[in-house]
Amino acid sequence: MSIRTALKLFIVALMVFAVTFGIRRALFWDVTPVSWDQEPQSLWALGAAFLLHSVENMAVVIAALALVVALVLWWRGRRAAPAPTLGDGN
Repeated sequence: MSIRTALKLFIVALMVFAVTFGIRRALFWDVTPVSWDQEPQSLWALGAAFLLHSVENMAVVIAALALVVALVLWWRGRRAAPAPTLGDGN
């Protein structure tokens, strides 16, 4: 895996997170688990909100892992690069 591929995966995961977060906040902003003092909510809304939140969490984990891989690859590339020379010694 190259640094460019890891960064592309990072960006795609962030885009997936943003889309699912926006959909969940726009459509299911008031969906919460039912407690004793609340009125019951529809089961499909609860399931959809749970699914979108799960996708958000997976996207965040994938983005974090992709960023870590990109940073490790960048660090290994900088470490393996030859040291710069100041001249040919004449």
